[in-house]
Amino acid sequence: MKELLEKYILSYEQPDYYRWAIIEKASGICIGQIAIFLVNDKNHFCEIEYALGKQFHRKGYCTEAVKALLDFCFNEVNFHKVQVCHKEGNIASQGVIRKCNFTYEGTLRDFFYMDGRYVSRLYYSMLKSEYKNTIKE
Repeated sequence: MKELLEKYILSYEQPDYYRWAIIEKASGICIGQIAIFLVNDKNHFCEIEYALGKQFHRKGYCTEAVKALLDFCFNEVNFHKVQVCHKEGNIASQGVIRKCNFTYEGTLRDFFYMDGRYVSRLYYSMLKSEYKNTIKE
């Protein structure tokens, strides 16, 4: 874990490195992380990822973090498109993506081999013009 944190800290020297902790307001503890990766400066595109401890799922934390990140992506970095995906069957992540008003783009079938079976990857995206028309809650 220490090596991973050191890697993250050193990566902040890169101008297109974006990774944050998700902190629970009530307790002040780190409950997960959220990041921008696959940054494509030429096409003003990125993909986001997030991970949260299981005990914190379905409480609105990821939805709040993703909405804040979308605001950053479109209004601070000026991306044209933000992409996100989830593994087939990850209902919690799918709920976050729907609550944030992403548009389904397609499925990469049998993308992962996990626990003796293939699992697909579902992709969604949002354009800056769509974000501007999204009502923030």
